[in-house]
Amino acid sequence: MISYIFFRLFVFLFRILPFKVIYYIADFISWLLYKVIKYRRKVVEHQLRTSFPNLSNEELHTIAKKSYANLGDIIVESIKGFSMSEATFKKRYSFKNPELSNAYTSSGRAVILAAAHYNNWEWGAISIPLWFSDPSLGFYKPLSNKYMEKYARKIRGRFGFILVPIGNTSEYVNQYKDQAPTLIFVSDQYTHSKNAHWVKFLGQDTACPQGVDKYSRLLHAPVFYLHFERVKRGYYEISLEEITDGNEELDEGVLTKRFMKTLEKDLIAIPENWLWSHKRWKRPRNADDNFIA
Repeated sequence: MISYIFFRLFVFLFRILPFKVIYYIADFISWLLYKVIKYRRKVVEHQLRTSFPNLSNEELHTIAKKSYANLGDIIVESIKGFSMSEATFKKRYSFKNPELSNAYTSSGRAVILAAAHYNNWEWGAISIPLWFSDPSLGFYKPLSNKYMEKYARKIRGRFGFILVPIGNTSEYVNQYKDQAPTLIFVSDQYTHSKNAHWVKFLGQDTACPQGVDKYSRLLHAPVFYLHFERVKRGYYEISLEEITDGNEELDEGVLTKRFMKTLEKDLIAIPENWLWSHKRWKRPRNADDNFIA
């Protein structure tokens, strides 16, 4: 309860603070996490080193430092997002070509949007319904604090977004499949699942969630990768790239590999905007795991 009360106080404070001020706070947070607390510094540095073995120590150091600046921005922007208006969202978080997805849903087909923890993914959890046809569903891991979980679901759903605990994915997909839903998966996270799809990602064996692949094949749903671009601080443009039209007869895991290869290109181009503090490669691959060649 105490942590929830403090969180609500921060939300109120950020409601009245202008963006210029919250970015001073972001700079302080990034400095604190990187220099003082050294939050997962070893994790970040190790994963960067194994992902980009050809870069010098100086180059890796620069990327690591910038990744904490990105993290600081995401933290304050996420809190600010709880009180942002519809007009502010549309001004600062715009989708360049949502008509590609909406053309499918308007014809009665389900569509999957596949995102990653790259740049500001958090604002998408609120603003998706402002750009895409209803119903729109996002699948996520619930917060352990029941008060914060209830509040977060309420605020993130205020424009019509339906948040679904990851354990209820199949139930909700079946419930909405005949309503031409827009389904949003954040698909770059670590997974414990025995049914994980294993692919080569940044040169490393990587276990990936199977959700996008599974439900695209089940619903014959088109899949779009979401490219997140930070135009300038506090302003983002998201563009859709189709990775299947849903009519292909694809083997299991092919879409997972396409998604991860597309994400890999973004990371190679601008690596610091990914969430490198997330322990992405803590699970070794066994010989019987489902590797997608």
